Amino acid sequence: MSFHISTEPTSASALHPLRVLVVDDDALQLRAVQRRLASSKSVMLTVVDNAIDALLAIGTMKPDLVVMDVFMPGLDGIEACRRIKANPETRDVKVILASAAMGEDLIAQARAVGASNAVSKPVDLMALIENKAAVERPARLASGTLAPPLSALVNGIPAAAEPAPMVRGADLLVSMLEEAGVDVVFGLPGGAISPVHDALLDSKIRVVTTRHEAGAMFAAAAHARASGKLAVVAVTSGPGVLNSMTGLATAWCDGVPVLLLVGEVPRAAHGKGVLQDGSSHGLQIVEMARHVSKLALEVPRASALPHLLRRGIATALSGRQGPVVMTLPIDVTTAQVAAPRVSGSITMAGMVEPESLDEVAHLIRHAKRPLILAGSGIRSHNAPLRLRAVAELLSCPVATTPKGKGVFPEDHPLALGVLGLGGHPSTRAYLESGVDVIVAIGTSLGDMSTDGFSPLLQSATLIHVDIDARQVGKSYAPTHAIVASAHEFLGGLADRISAQPRTVRANPTAGVVRATIASSTRTDRIASHDAIDGIQRMLPDDTIYTVDSGEHFLFSAHYLRTNHPDSFLVMTGLGSMGQSIPAAIGAQLAHPERSVAAIVGDGCFAMNAFEVATAVAERLPIRVFVFNDQKLGMVEDGHKAVYGRKPSYPTNPLDVCLVARGLGAATMRVETIEQLAACADLLAHHPGPVVIDVAIDGEIHLPKIDRVAAMKERPTAEAPSASNAFGVSVIPPRVLN
Repeated sequence: MSFHISTEPTSASALHPLRVLVVDDDALQLRAVQRRLASSKSVMLTVVDNAIDALLAIGTMKPDLVVMDVFMPGLDGIEACRRIKANPETRDVKVILASAAMGEDLIAQARAVGASNAVSKPVDLMALIENKAAVERPARLASGTLAPPLSALVNGIPAAAEPAPMVRGADLLVSMLEEAGVDVVFGLPGGAISPVHDALLDSKIRVVTTRHEAGAMFAAAAHARASGKLAVVAVTSGPGVLNSMTGLATAWCDGVPVLLLVGEVPRAAHGKGVLQDGSSHGLQIVEMARHVSKLALEVPRASALPHLLRRGIATALSGRQGPVVMTLPIDVTTAQVAAPRVSGSITMAGMVEPESLDEVAHLIRHAKRPLILAGSGIRSHNAPLRLRAVAELLSCPVATTPKGKGVFPEDHPLALGVLGLGGHPSTRAYLESGVDVIVAIGTSLGDMSTDGFSPLLQSATLIHVDIDARQVGKSYAPTHAIVASAHEFLGGLADRISAQPRTVRANPTAGVVRATIASSTRTDRIASHDAIDGIQRMLPDDTIYTVDSGEHFLFSAHYLRTNHPDSFLVMTGLGSMGQSIPAAIGAQLAHPERSVAAIVGDGCFAMNAFEVATAVAERLPIRVFVFNDQKLGMVEDGHKAVYGRKPSYPTNPLDVCLVARGLGAATMRVETIEQLAACADLLAHHPGPVVIDVAIDGEIHLPKIDRVAAMKERPTAEAPSASNAFGVSVIPPRVLN
């Protein structure tokens, strides 16, 4: 939007009125300028409310002077001035930048982009041009400079203010990611995110181009889980970010720190119907992402980019970790911005009161049948070592959730195994025999980790420890609620009990007991548990297993023998299919020295098989085992359990080996245990990805609970009584810090 005021000259001296362009998004400021100059015969005034239209106006009217606000939506004044000075046809135009927040940093930026001056608002425009010398046309002036008194304005920027180095927004962003310890960026290129990908060409950060944006998110989530660091994904606008939404929701449900950088169309184009507009006037990407992220925002201007990026990184890594989404309009990432000198840091630390730790230690020490239920929140920092120390000092049995499998070694005498989906009979038997104190740490106590909300977990004393207060009390009524990280709680507890005599209990457990089921009687099929046993015999003990969603997940959780805290990497919060192959890529990049294997169903393989090509391109030696029963087995069986009749959901025709070979992987089809064992040499020595198509007998099942029925009968939210069947007193329900 622009307005033009012109008056007829009345004297020879006014034959060439000064052409002045004022650019400001404040309508009140523009009206005030128009009123002030309405009677002037020596000024031809044009006002514009945005920098994009101002650039167009400059090209046509060739103004003598431009007075421009710095902070405007769309293109800001700093970048607009840079473009004016970079254009040979407009470089001689005098530009004065104005801001109500004018300071040394802005003055330095204005100087760097070629502004004649930088002044504070409000600007008295008449004071600048009121005398005759000021309104003379530049053609009458020597050396292309304005005569006094405007010459003072031209050179009025303080020389003492050393200009901060100006860099492209995308370059500043990438350098900050490097400083944050980011070593890999996953994603796909595209027009709107191209400045970031261009900046990555000059950095030490490895760029992994996946075949789909969902694959990039799954790979990044696994990389974050395996490395303990922030993971980054860069995708373009429109379909690029929409394709990443399932992976974003997965990171949200599993509490994984992933920074999703989204390219966006220029701010001046928002709401104008341009292709892939994701702004609040278009697809509303920020609003979509806000529901499945810790923080979602659009960077409004280049000067805010470094500060919002620091906030995003801190948000992703603090408290209960999770994903952050930042949309980056292309005019922000291409704008010149000064790297700010920042100080201060954002930290979040918790502390558990000594009295609370003493109380918990006393309860476990004097319990007759205590239980520690360990979730995936124990996986980070030194929490697994602290868990083992606490369990041994208190002689307390430990069960894990499916996602937490491995945080306590399964060959330990105090290990009960997994509780929940794919769980072990040893865990259920211990619960059914009665427990008087349960300490649940780092778990949300959802249906998959509680045997469908088993009432056996609502013991007389239930101590729930989680860093996210939203997880406490949502499915069970704890007698003690402790909001803290697992490593802080376990560290404090270990310190409290280490100085006391070790607790001795008589044969508290018999170790992990696994279900015994028959092998396949078919000559062309392998039972899933036999396949898992054969796979583990061929791979190193510290292999990282990424497991997808389906029947194979139950067998993996049950029969894999996991003794390393980071060897079982699954994302069960959302239960997305197709995650394990890209997850293997992310884990392999985090631990290039270790073996990484994906266990995936044929239905899941069909969803993200093309990420095998990513592993080939990146020369990553992942091993992929496709448990192929030629159907969506879990869905078929679940349908039959609920409705009494079995539908057909086949995955054929699908030649797994042909697809994988076409993507560049080495392959083998196996139908017997002997053929599977013959893969050992290929798995041990092939330098790239290997895909093994394992013919699975889909009629052999692992017994499991009816989750639908379990969810109909939730445990009551009433607090337990003040004593239990074992006669142990408990503390009335209260929150402990």
